[in-house]
Amino acid sequence: MANLLAISIPVKRDPSWSDWAKRTRASIKAAGVPVSRWQLLFYHMTILFIDEDACVADLTPGFAQVLKSCPAIPFIVNKLDAFTTTNGAEHIICLLSTQVPQQIHNLASDSRTMADGLNAKYDHRPFIPHITFGHVPADKISLQELRTILEALPQPSFHCLLNEAEHRYRRGNGTIKKWRLR
Repeated sequence: MANLLAISIPVKRDPSWSDWAKRTRASIKAAGVPVSRWQLLFYHMTILFIDEDACVADLTPGFAQVLKSCPAIPFIVNKLDAFTTTNGAEHIICLLSTQVPQQIHNLASDSRTMADGLNAKYDHRPFIPHITFGHVPADKISLQELRTILEALPQPSFHCLLNEAEHRYRRGNGTIKKWRLR
């Protein structure tokens, strides 16, 4: 089963986030975008996605080692965008930062190096820090049309402190281990 290392995005309890997210989902729907699924519960940034679970028992202490000296990371969410998945089936509506802290890139790089040492099978595409907001079938709207719609909407502006990492299974409530970043 696929598993991942994710950094939790602590915005759910922020009333301004909730208001922005509700208005934005309504605006996207009103624009005729056929969203198949919204991300509603676990907002996160995937640092490393592992395709199988053969080495889960070894990944957890490896992630602990990578995270042990990682401080909490100030983060700004300030852009709404979209990209197409590798298989071309979906567009992912995502939240980005135009000012990604170097610590995020270091975590991704260090996690990949650790996974390489375990011969873990993971997604080797370039790391693009993003937070999934929704999924759109790619055969229903072009990426350019979707981006044009998203660019016309009020962009997010949220400051948060990233202070929790989680090793989890991809589907369901499969938390393997959580860490606090200091």
